[in-house]
Amino acid sequence: MDKKIRDSDVYDYRKSKLMKLNDYLKQEMANDTSKKISVRTSIGFIDGYIYYPKHLKTKSVYFNMHGGGMCLGYYQLDIPYCKLICEKSGAIVVNIDYCLAPEYKFPLAYSTTYEFIKYCDSHRRDLDFEGKKFIVGGSSAGGQIAAALVQLQNKDKNNFIKGLVMNYAPCSQNNQLQTYIDPQKAISINRIQQYQYWEYDNFEDMDNPLSSLLNSDFSIYPPTLINSAEYDSLRKGEEIFRDSLIKENIKVNYKCYKDCQHGFTHKDLKEFNPDASKDAWNRIINFIKEMANA
Repeated sequence: MDKKIRDSDVYDYRKSKLMKLNDYLKQEMANDTSKKISVRTSIGFIDGYIYYPKHLKTKSVYFNMHGGGMCLGYYQLDIPYCKLICEKSGAIVVNIDYCLAPEYKFPLAYSTTYEFIKYCDSHRRDLDFEGKKFIVGGSSAGGQIAAALVQLQNKDKNNFIKGLVMNYAPCSQNNQLQTYIDPQKAISINRIQQYQYWEYDNFEDMDNPLSSLLNSDFSIYPPTLINSAEYDSLRKGEEIFRDSLIKENIKVNYKCYKDCQHGFTHKDLKEFNPDASKDAWNRIINFIKEMANA
């Protein structure tokens, strides 16, 4: 693949992000209440942060994957939302610090995160996960990883994932599918291509069903919740994914948030929309509780 963007460019990009986020990350880590676990995978250890509710009201374990275009690794940004989900749903929440590109190219973020969750399934007693349904979800790239985990469990002939949550997740790597109502309120095509250069050594891998969910077998997915944003360039792909699941009689709970942009659920981002964010997290909380009783 002809590289127009160097892998080493990611370090300046991460540095610029960290300079803006450093104080916020420190604050969230200081107030964190999780229990850390480290799981050995084929590339080394991957960490997860478990939130146990004071009173277990919902027999579910929700596995969360943060966003960041597969190249940014700030799991700490999801600390307040993992705590919120745990408190309001009464479910156990696991925040996974998955591996990143370009250090770990496609498909390692997907395969090793699956190794992590598979370990949790086989160590339910040790982790107090016995008798609880596994639900996976995430924002942006994290939502794509969550959907990929469903594919990997199906290939592995497992069936422990019972629900899927996707916040404005990319469903296709075909950039011609991206739509722009207002280019000033959407992820630029240049930024998307930059992420793709960092993740893939071979552009043909972008058509892999793990990368482009629209190329996957839609019949394998569990009940799915999708939160979308009106101005997000990824919205068209999410709508196609939604419609494809419905055709397979998969239960889908979809909502597109008017006047919102990609990232609207997170208070560290300029796109943050407080009212829409509150509603989106409440939808996820209710979905987790519903799946536990399904």
